[in-house]
Amino acid sequence: MKVRAFLAFIPSTLLLSCGGGEVVEDGGGLTVVASILPIYLLTENVVGNTTGVTVDVLVSPEAGDIHNYQLVPGDLLKLNRADLVILNGLGLEGFLGDALADLPEGTEIVTAGEGIEPLPLTFHNHQGEPHGDEHGEWDPHLWVSPRNAVRMTQNIRDALAEADPAHADAYRANAAEFIARLEALYEKMLTAARGWPNRAIVTNHDAFGYLARDLDLEIAGVVMLTPGASPSAGEMLRLVGMIRNKGAAAVFVEPGYPEGSARNIARDAEVPVYVLDPCTTGGTDPGRFLEVMEKNLENLDAALGGR
Repeated sequence: MKVRAFLAFIPSTLLLSCGGGEVVEDGGGLTVVASILPIYLLTENVVGNTTGVTVDVLVSPEAGDIHNYQLVPGDLLKLNRADLVILNGLGLEGFLGDALADLPEGTEIVTAGEGIEPLPLTFHNHQGEPHGDEHGEWDPHLWVSPRNAVRMTQNIRDALAEADPAHADAYRANAAEFIARLEALYEKMLTAARGWPNRAIVTNHDAFGYLARDLDLEIAGVVMLTPGASPSAGEMLRLVGMIRNKGAAAVFVEPGYPEGSARNIARDAEVPVYVLDPCTTGGTDPGRFLEVMEKNLENLDAALGGR
């Protein structure tokens, strides 16, 4: 069903409200909708304290696995009120379906990942539409790399400046400050990685390819070949054997995904469990993005023998 046809069945009182009976009035300014939490956090760091700009996230951080997300009526209302919709790209937002084509005239759609060279997914059996070549689907988890996050922040900055030229200088200044912090974190990661004697890890799902590329790590295997789906007993046994044969340092679990299989594999292989967080769940404070990436570095450093 097309979005406009669907909206026709939503009461007009709902179209004018956002819960609790509060009426939303169009007071001008710029309304931005970011598809997922990490895109929202990058956008908020560019917007900063700029007046008259509202930033909302489409997929709630409490929604769980974004790969299997389905739109709800409230999402369609957010999209239809937006002046600017910011996506990650590479097929991650396949859940939007016809919604983007049915946005009101004049709504700008921006892909934050534009210009980043994609990596193929090595282990992933995603059930959505493929976006790749003969090597398979492209890895959409661009933001997990601080190096990629710099380019994404630049793309968001440029889109905001074009949509709202009155505040372009503020967007550029905020972006410059945030990019400097991302670049400092990336250098810190590189410095730490040089001291890691072990470079092989196992992750819960195939979300960390760009970070592994940046830090010269080997993702020796993943637990969930399809996000959210538990591995078979045979797959678990193969992973245990692979960990032992390759000397993988640890198994990494992720917030928002089941951990039972990963922890059982780590127990049988006699390796520790740590957390790698793709920052798709949790709080919405703009500082959270860098906090999560710093914690990821801390856990990698502990797992790979840097200290």
